[in-house]
Amino acid sequence: MIDRYKQLQSNPKVSETVFGLEFGLLESLLRKTQSLHEQKLEQHPLSKRGLDSKFGFANRFLLTLEYLRTYQTFDVLAFNYGISKSYANKSYHKTLALLTQVTGLKNPGEITRKQAAKVLVDVSCQAIERPVKDQRRHYNRYKKNT
Repeated sequence: MIDRYKQLQSNPKVSETVFGLEFGLLESLLRKTQSLHEQKLEQHPLSKRGLDSKFGFANRFLLTLEYLRTYQTFDVLAFNYGISKSYANKSYHKTLALLTQVTGLKNPGEITRKQAAKVLVDVSCQAIERPVKDQRRHYNRYKKNT
């Protein structure tokens, strides 16, 4: 198992490129998420049973941020972190639930029409059927089609 959090601590400049957040912001978000996780464990004592995982909460948090940033498959993430694919998937979904509670952000797929203020769609260069007459007027020299 690879401890990516220790690697990140030794080289914090990489944080913004890999995870999309500067290191200070990433650490504060990690602390808030971890405290929420510990509160949930205190509320549900049966969740604390079993062996402690060697794959710590900080690495699960980084795995979640990396997935959200790059949308890699769980096979690739599992290989990068040295864990199984199913454990990577399980860790992602549990940590994402905590992260959405901490940040207050919802799933973008669930935005309703009333919540969206404006939507901009660029349809200026859409391919159309080839016209029989007046082809010159509809020809797009940039896309090489009509």
